[in-house]
Amino acid sequence: MRLKKMLRLRSLPVTAWQPLLLYAVFVAGLGALLWFSLGLNTTGYSASEVQALQASSSWHTIFTHPLNAPFTIITRLLLYAGHNGLLATRLSASLLGAATLTVFYLLVRHWHGERTAVFGTLLFGASAWFLHVARLGSPSVLLFSLLLLIAAMIWHKHTNSSLSLLTCFVLGALLLYVPGMIWFIVLGALWKWRTVDRMFKKHLWVVSGGALLFALALAPLGLAIYHDTSLAKVIAGLPAQGWPMPDAVMHHLLNVPLSLLLRSPLDPEHWLSHLAILDYFGMAMLALGAYVYAKHLKLDRTRLLVIALVLGTLLVGLGGAVTISIIMPFVYILIAAGVGFMLERWYVVFPRNTIAQGVGLALISLAVVASVGYSARHYFVAWPEAGATRQIFTVQPATVSVKIGR
Repeated sequence: MRLKKMLRLRSLPVTAWQPLLLYAVFVAGLGALLWFSLGLNTTGYSASEVQALQASSSWHTIFTHPLNAPFTIITRLLLYAGHNGLLATRLSASLLGAATLTVFYLLVRHWHGERTAVFGTLLFGASAWFLHVARLGSPSVLLFSLLLLIAAMIWHKHTNSSLSLLTCFVLGALLLYVPGMIWFIVLGALWKWRTVDRMFKKHLWVVSGGALLFALALAPLGLAIYHDTSLAKVIAGLPAQGWPMPDAVMHHLLNVPLSLLLRSPLDPEHWLSHLAILDYFGMAMLALGAYVYAKHLKLDRTRLLVIALVLGTLLVGLGGAVTISIIMPFVYILIAAGVGFMLERWYVVFPRNTIAQGVGLALISLAVVASVGYSARHYFVAWPEAGATRQIFTVQPATVSVKIGR
């Protein structure tokens, strides 16, 4: 037995070098898309990036104006590490983007398998919308973080560990600082109330400690709302000034499917002209993925996706700080499911013909590469050269600096 184990260990580098190489290329490619020319892709920085830097200028500023605190805290730590400038905001966004991609891959692999997770993560991580949000130094990247909370809940469901439970508490507290997230947290607690009650009985000390951390983490938010009640509206996903009007809500709601499939509103800071967010391949896979989930309506994952998509769309409709970014990870989960379904059907038709299976895999791979190439050209070539983009990104790093203070 020992000899067999030794031989198996010795042969591991020989048998595993191909998948390890593929994973290395996979990770390196996504990393390059996230960090390549991060501070040089545009001619300057935007006003929202300057505002994000100013919001991170001191711990006192973060404590008294704690909106989007997870982003400003990371930026502040990067400033301490020596990134004294606007680049720190983009690094913060890219780090949160990398965390989102990691969780996206693990979640899709858990639900749909390894191959689907690789294709889905490539499509999401290289999508033009993800690159626009994850490489822009603004807190809008935090809207992707709903995926992290859902993944933590699923992790706890399958492991029932104290660490996963504490992670849920910490993530829940941090996400309450992000506009609109409160509704997902409240709805999730109500939906899983029996599970929460059982956790209190089974993990009394862990839950008590987590609840204490939760309350302490929310103290700055409560104090800030006490001094400025309009902050409560922003946290709820409502406009800071005024109230949503029915015609405006309908307009914003209609813009969600239109932006995905046909025509986006003009927003040079985040997008190129009026192009649709999804390309033709993404639209086709989205339709297939929706079909797959429609066949399994009773699964918890289907309910999670429906809640995320419907509630996220409603929050976008309110016209506050919540944008379509909040639903994009779940849109790409459907797209990944569509890719996986197409491959599965192909293998069912050709169960033993390895040549036909290889042709099907190659065709899907070519389609994914074409989609990635289109998104890369959109973000790295066309968008920075657009006149409207140049008019937005005009702030030069040398004109803005933040001193490291208390």
